Amino acid sequence: MGVSLYYTAYRDRGLDAREQVLVERIAEDANRRLAEALTERLPHWHRSGEVPPSLTDVSELYEGLHLYGPAHLNPGELLSGASKLSHLDCGLDPMFVQLEHLADALAQMRRSLAGARWRVHVDDADLPWNGKHYDLW
Repeated sequence: MGVSLYYTAYRDRGLDAREQVLVERIAEDANRRLAEALTERLPHWHRSGEVPPSLTDVSELYEGLHLYGPAHLNPGELLSGASKLSHLDCGLDPMFVQLEHLADALAQMRRSLAGARWRVHVDDADLPWNGKHYDLW
C-alpha cells in the first residue's frame, strides 16, 4: 500500500509573480536537498535492508514536491499538490526522511503566503500546524 502527502493552500486571490517565483524556488530547493539526503543515506539503507539493493537510483524512492499547474486547481485554491512517500519495498526510515523534508518546505511556503489557509495531510491524517512548522511526532 502506498502512502502519499497531499497539500492545498486556499486564498481568495491567486499567487502574484513574486509569490510564484518564491514557491517554485522553495520546491526546487527542497527537492534538491531531499535527493542529496537520500543519496547520502542510500548505502546505509542497502546494508540495513531498509531499501532493496535493486533500487540504486534515489529517484526511484521519491517524487518530491509536485505542485499542480493552474489548470488543475479548483476555485479558491492557491496551490495544490501531492507526493508519494517512498517506494513500496522500502522501510519506514526513507519515508520519514522524505516526510520531514517535504513538511519543512511546505512550512516555508505557508509562512511565505500571507492570508492562505492550508490543509496538509498524509492520506487521511492531517499534519498539525503549531504556528511555525508541522508537528510530525
